[in-house]
Amino acid sequence: MQWTDQLETGIPKIDEQHKELFRQTEILLDRSKVGRINETISFLGDYVLQHFIDEQGLQAAVHYPKAEDHKKYHVAFTDKIRALKKQVEEASEDIKFKLATEINQTVIRWLKDHIMVHDKDFAAYYREHSQTRQAKRAAVARHSSGPGHAVQAAAGPAPQYWRADLVTGIPKLDEQHKEIFRQAEILVDRDRAGQIPEALDYLAQYSGRHFGAEEKAQAAIGYRGLEAHRNGHAEFTRRFQDFKRRFETAGPDRQAGVAKEIHHYLIQWFRDHIMNQDRAFAESYKKNRPAPGAAGRKKHGFLYRLFHFWSVN
Repeated sequence: MQWTDQLETGIPKIDEQHKELFRQTEILLDRSKVGRINETISFLGDYVLQHFIDEQGLQAAVHYPKAEDHKKYHVAFTDKIRALKKQVEEASEDIKFKLATEINQTVIRWLKDHIMVHDKDFAAYYREHSQTRQAKRAAVARHSSGPGHAVQAAAGPAPQYWRADLVTGIPKLDEQHKEIFRQAEILVDRDRAGQIPEALDYLAQYSGRHFGAEEKAQAAIGYRGLEAHRNGHAEFTRRFQDFKRRFETAGPDRQAGVAKEIHHYLIQWFRDHIMNQDRAFAESYKKNRPAPGAAGRKKHGFLYRLFHFWSVN
């Protein structure tokens, strides 16, 4: 089955990621590319994980009431992809293509059913929530603007502690950083104190996936600062987990204070890390990025898809 307009959710970022999953899955049916089955399955596994995290981030941003159930479907499918990948790795060459065909059918069938039911349900909620939010902002802007002041169109929410000088110029990287800042806001929001445990779990998972994808992109271009960058990620992960355990073992009267400490550490660490390590990587990345188009795809193969995934989606 190929992609059809019927599968559109109306959320551009999600639709483009779904289309990329369909495109990559089609490779498994091409006998002339049987030698790329292992790398395609590996790429699909990484891409699926990142797509799910992005989707869950959108759900968290609008407080989607079915987010927890939706996440369970993602976890189950991630486990399925992991098991299929193992099957391919252990299969003999003479049955690998047959197995790849079965995987194609399994993945496409799951995606089709999941998009038509669960993703479209979320998309309807997301659009309604976004429209309501934009209407409120427009009303506030009209109310606060005096005579002679133009009312600007409502824009998407920017994280409270985000600064323009934190932009690296790699859209995927910048959006993931912003998502981390958005989730961090929950830690110091008294009205959302009950969401702090979930926010900490999400931040731990999201930052881990973000670091992993970033390190793979660095490895793909032979980035010389990879080892130092990886060490920085490991140090943050260790400190963040320590903070998280402190919150979980603190009494109710102390949790707000610990959450505030975590927020301060996270914002300060990411600002320093982005301004130094990430921006240095971004400059190297942009210099080594292959040119778009058929020539780039043919020349760079898997690396091109990794670059495209990182810089565009």
